[in-house]
Order: sequence, then structure tokens, then C-alpha cells
Amino acid sequence: MTLVRLSGAGKQYGERWVLKDVSFTVSAGDRWGIVGRNGVGKTTLFGMVTGEEEPTEGEVWRHPGLRFTLLRQNRGETSAATVREAALEPFADLVAMERRLEHESHELGRVPHDTPEGERLMASYDRHLEEFGRRGGYEMRARADATLEGLGFPADTWAKTVRSLSGGEVGRLRLAQTLLAQPDVLLLDEPTNHLDLQSTEWLEGYLRGYPGTVLVVSHDRVFLERLSDHVLHLEEGTAFAYTGSFDSFLVQREERRLLQQKTFEKQQAYIARTEDFIRRNLAGQKTKQAKSRRTLLSHLERVDGVSDEGRAMAVRFGAAARSGGTVLKVDGVSCGYGARTLFAPFRAEVSRQERVAIVGPNGCGKSTLMRVLAGQAQPNAGSVTLGTGVRRAWYRQDFTHLDVALTIREEVQKAAPGLPLQELRSHMGRYLFSGEEAEAKVGGLSGGEQARVALAQITLQKANLLLMDEPTNHLDLESREALEESLEEFEGTLVLISHDRAFLSAVATRVWHFEDGRIHDFAGGFDEWLEHRARTASTASAPSTVGAAKPSADRAPSAPSAGSGQGAPLSKNEIRRREREMETAEDAIHKLETRIGEVEAKLGDPALYAAGADVGAARALTAELEAARVELARAYAEWEHLAEQLAGV
Repeated sequence: MTLVRLSGAGKQYGERWVLKDVSFTVSAGDRWGIVGRNGVGKTTLFGMVTGEEEPTEGEVWRHPGLRFTLLRQNRGETSAATVREAALEPFADLVAMERRLEHESHELGRVPHDTPEGERLMASYDRHLEEFGRRGGYEMRARADATLEGLGFPADTWAKTVRSLSGGEVGRLRLAQTLLAQPDVLLLDEPTNHLDLQSTEWLEGYLRGYPGTVLVVSHDRVFLERLSDHVLHLEEGTAFAYTGSFDSFLVQREERRLLQQKTFEKQQAYIARTEDFIRRNLAGQKTKQAKSRRTLLSHLERVDGVSDEGRAMAVRFGAAARSGGTVLKVDGVSCGYGARTLFAPFRAEVSRQERVAIVGPNGCGKSTLMRVLAGQAQPNAGSVTLGTGVRRAWYRQDFTHLDVALTIREEVQKAAPGLPLQELRSHMGRYLFSGEEAEAKVGGLSGGEQARVALAQITLQKANLLLMDEPTNHLDLESREALEESLEEFEGTLVLISHDRAFLSAVATRVWHFEDGRIHDFAGGFDEWLEHRARTASTASAPSTVGAAKPSADRAPSAPSAGSGQGAPLSKNEIRRREREMETAEDAIHKLETRIGEVEAKLGDPALYAAGADVGAARALTAELEAARVELARAYAEWEHLAEQLAGV
């Protein structure tokens, strides 16, 4: 079923066209990945899809009654609500209904059942109780709790107020609210920003099982490949729609560009031949033919060549002196704040040309360790020693080292004060700052532009040890690929923090992984570490239930197990053990469903509300029903986890 259709849609602001001639169709259940350079109109496109923006030209059709939810960008920072209360906001009508049921239950306890008032209250209570269950009232808290946990909010953070959260935490909370709203069409703008690897994997699983339609703007290539079955690429002032995965899109896009360029070159050759014929014959014997061809040429629909507006940065790290064999020695380093220890003492040596990836959940201390390695903070214990001839440079993800009062040219020049102006301008041009653009103030730049300024600076420093904290944040796909290629050619040593799995797979040769307050040193690349983590998870005694969500047929997908679909084949003993565990889980599900049916029958018994009956009995049964449904959700999640493991056998 078609939900949204854009036909020749375009949007103009003043004299500037942001988008023109956009045509594509969104059907029920589609998973659209929307990609393009920063500033090409993705936000405008979302506005036209939802109806917040009316197209200047063309048409946008939406199925009547369609519900949209767009990931909110500016809301909640000053709220006094707790994290759990904020997560329940999408269920505001159900929370109100729950309060009304509690009130009616109390009233039923004091009014005789056989009176008109008692009969009226009983009828009202039954009607509201049935509606509450039908609309998912019993599951709302379980769903909210599972979503919070999946997005990196453990239970001990739920009592925190929204106003006390960091910017990244607020972003994750907004994402939780958006997911819990469960609209027909879910629109997400960079949802993996602020998510660690585990939360990103949880989100992938959630969205793959989402019952509605999803449109997502993202620069995360692995995320797009695992989620998308359609891709919309915004470039050259319009949009091109592709069917298939993200990897398929890359192939199709290249084929389209090659065909477009060949068609352009062929047409240009035809135009040149025709214009030559017109010049030679306009005043000769073939005047009539020349004039006819001139008329035909004036009506010819011109084909554009492939635009270079999508060109990426030309990242080049300056040549640096060769360092000694040992570049960095970390000797018993431990960090913390006050009485809180972020991680236990850690020891490691980094050799020349190694590429170390630092990974772990948000808040574990990755950036703190990076500041210590950069010499910008002191550890609680231990020391960091640089090797012979090491010259380090630090890329900061928050850009606080950039002077907002300076122009781009002045800020970049700080990294190489003696660089001739012509060479400086040439260097800035490689980072897409040319002409008057280089004289813009740093304070007025977008996040992506500030990232390019920071990269333009660090590549002038000629360091042989690069310390990079989330260098791909704010960069579009083309710029990320350009940075990858440059780092692969870099002859020095690299230590980086990133949540970009494609980037880590391409660059890292070693992994420092934060887990349970310790740093584990893995001597292998990022993909090898993922396989190691999957094998470890598959042999763990307790299956993960962090992603358990809604129970029964309406339950949301559970968090994908780190070991699902990956790792070594299961042995025969392991297969038999998991089959027995599945049987146990099935028995638990059957018992819980039976118990839920019994409790629902008791709640429907009029005697429960008769005069003289226990006032709190109905409330206790309601609580028991909710708890049983939560347990059922967990049992289903465990059963699914085991089924996923056995599916690959």
C-alpha cells in the first residue's frame, strides 16, 4: 500500500532552490535510507513528507490519517521530569487511563454493587479496563524500560531528571520517546549519534522488526546496509531513488553516473558537430539545412554531466619524522572523578604504525583516557610516556579548541604560522574552503564545517602520533571515506575513538575495549574483535535480555545478541543444550500465558467489586497481571535469542 508519494516536488526559499523535481514512492513496511552531503536538503525533504513544509512546485500525496513521528531535536533540556517519566510521555493517554482505573477501583470498593451507581461504575470500569488492555496499557512500562536499557539507560539512571542529562543523553532519550510513539511512519535524523556500539546494534534490531515504515537519515554505512531496502540519494539539487541495500545502492549509483557521463559526452560531441555544420553552411548552399539544424539545436533538451558538487575533502596528513619503535607506553594508568573510578589500572605499549581503536559504552572513560594520552589531563594513578621522536596531535570531538572569533583562514593558519598564503589557500581548498568561504567566522559554521577546519589544522601539524576522538562525527559519507583512505596511507601511529563500524573495520589493527571497569587489550583488528566478542557471548551461560520489549504478538523486537549470526559453529553438545533451553523457555511461556488468562478472568469477575470485598484486591491483581506480562516478554526474548542461535546451525 502506498503511504507517501512525491511527484516532481521542489522547495524554494527566496531565490534559492533547495530541492527540485523530487519523485519517489514510500510503501507500507519500507525501510528507506536517506543519504547525501551535509546541507543538501534532507531536513527540507522530511518537512515535505510530513506536511510541515508545502512544496513550491510538484505534489506530495499522503495516505489519509497517516501518523508521523520525527525525531525531535530541540526539546526537553529543562524538563524536571525523570528519565522514566519522560520515556512514558508517548503513553500519556494510557497513564491517564491507568489513574482513572485506579480511581474507579477505589470507588467500586465503597459503593454497593447492586445499586444503580455501583452498576454504572462497574460498566465504566469494565469498559475502560478492556480499552486499557487493548491499547497496550499493561505493556507500556515494560516497553519503555526495555527501550531505555537498549539505548544505554540502565535502571539506576531512570530517576535522574532530564535537565541533569548531558547533550548526548538527551539525544538518546529523545530517540527513546520517538520509538515508543510507534507511528505509521517513523522519521529519524542521524539516530546513531550519541549511541555506543551496543546501543546501535540494539537499534538496528528494533528497526528491522518495527511494524511500521521507517525513513532514516544516516552516515553510518553499516547501519544503512543492515536496515535499508531502499536508498534515496540527495545530490545535484534533486533526489535519486534506488531499490535494494546500501551496498547495492553504491553499485547502482556508480552505474548511473557512468551512464549519465557517457550520455553527456555523446550529446556534447553531437552539439559540436552540429554547430560546426551550422557555421560552415549558414551562408552557403545548405543554408536551409543549417537553419533547420539550428532550430533543432535550440530545442534540444540538454543532459548535464556528472556534477563535482559531491566531491569530498582531499585529506593529506603532512609527512612527519620517523618515531622510535615504541611510540607510547601506558603504565598502570587509572582515571576517575572524586570517589568514582572509571577504569582500573591499565598497562600497554603501542608500537610504530599501529592503529589502536578505543571502544566501549558511553560514559566508560574513553575520552578521559584520550585526554590523558594527549597530555591534557592527569590520571589518578600511573603515567604515560612518549617514545623517542614522537610528535603527537589531538583531534577533539567537541571543537572547543577552535576560536569562534577567528576566520577559517586565521584558525587554520595557527597550525602552521609560517606557511605562505598561497600554500595556505591551496590547503584550505582541499578541505572545501575556497575564496570568500575561507573568510567566514568559525563561530558561524556548522558541525560538519568545524570538523573540516579541525582536520585542516591537524593535517598541517606533521605529527607521527595522531590521537583522534570521534573524527567521523559530523562528516558525510564521502568525507568519511576520504579520511579513511588518508589514514590507511598515514605512515605514523594512530589511536582513535569511534562508533563508526565501517571506519573502524577499515583502519584499526588493535582494540582497547572497556568492559566492567577494565580495559581489555585485543591484539587484532576490529572485525576480529567483533568475532571474538560474538564467540564469547555465544558461550555465556545467561542469554542477554537487555532488548526484551513488548510481550505477546505486539511485542517490540528484542536487542540483537552480540553472537547472533556470527562466531564459530555450535558443537552437537551446544546444540542439544540450547534445544533443552528452548523447551524450558516454551514451558515458561505456556505457564505465564495460562496465568495471565487466569488473572484476567479474576479481574472480570463482578464479585471482586461487590460491597464488602477487599478494596486492594483488584489493584493487586492488576499489578500481578503487569508483572506476568513483563515476565512473558522476557521469556519470549530468551526464546528468540536461542532460536536465533539455532537458526544458523
